[in-house]
Amino acid sequence: MFKRTAVKLTIFYSSLFFALFWSFSFGLYVYLVHSFNSGYITKVRQRVQRHITQNGEMTVRAFFIEQDNTIIDKSREVTLENFRRGLLLINGILFVIIPTLSWFLVQRMLYPVRETFQKQRRFVSDASHELRTPLAIMGNEIEVTLQQERDASYYIRTLNTIKEEVLRLSGLVKNLLILARQREPVRGMEMQDVEIVDLISKVLASYASRFEKKGVRYEVEFPEENCIIKGNATMLEQLFSNLIDNALKFSPADTTVTVIIKREKNHVKVHVKDEGPGIAKEHQKKIFDRFYRVDSSRTQTKGYGLGLPIVKAIVELHKGAITVHSAPGKGSVFSVSLSLAG
Repeated sequence: MFKRTAVKLTIFYSSLFFALFWSFSFGLYVYLVHSFNSGYITKVRQRVQRHITQNGEMTVRAFFIEQDNTIIDKSREVTLENFRRGLLLINGILFVIIPTLSWFLVQRMLYPVRETFQKQRRFVSDASHELRTPLAIMGNEIEVTLQQERDASYYIRTLNTIKEEVLRLSGLVKNLLILARQREPVRGMEMQDVEIVDLISKVLASYASRFEKKGVRYEVEFPEENCIIKGNATMLEQLFSNLIDNALKFSPADTTVTVIIKREKNHVKVHVKDEGPGIAKEHQKKIFDRFYRVDSSRTQTKGYGLGLPIVKAIVELHKGAITVHSAPGKGSVFSVSLSLAG
């Protein structure tokens, strides 16, 4: 599809440029011819004619003027011929250069469109695959259960399995909706003053039981000053919840997750550090892609590969930045930078 479009655009732009340049060349040639005909040569001829008319005969001066006129006339023809050949040569060279240049520029122009289309198609394909899996599990559970009469405990187990898959589907749809809002303008969200310290404390409190259950400690370093930003509280809570959940998910027992909040001039920086397996360098640029999951021990946990893409989407909606520093066996540090209000 894009190749056909590129060919059509190349033909269109090449034809347009050729039409403009050929029109310009023809107009320039006509103007030059007219200038020669109505310029110096015509004036010389008029002088000769007046001299002959006044004296009634060809004088020596008129003769030399006439000879000069002949030489100039020949020069005009040679000049016009050389100019015509030059224009033809230039147009011939451009006939090769312009289509090549047009093709290159069209490819540059279509590249972001092609990338966006491919990402969108891949996103739809991945989302369809992820949606199909829990639906298939539920369908299979229902089909097996209905094949024969079961006792109450079997029905309860089936319903619990279906409930679990429904919750997973609900979470997936919620995450997909968050990602779908990535291109929406920030002014479309409800923005308010948000105290980052209070928000992160709230998120950590909600994860306290999960930290305890897994045997993972958490530590927090708070700044001395308040850190208030202009943002959407719900989405910011989702952002830090995803980061803390990600750190907890990949932290072995008896390790520590550290959250550091720093105020630096007109920015607040939040670092979430874990002591997990780490991320290889070749994967670090891809972990923010939708549905991307590293082929390592990090994939042993269940997930859709949407947590970090959602984090990045929310950070971008708030005009912030996120980076990751990690190495295999040395844990990971995710750093978020957001502008302070005022």
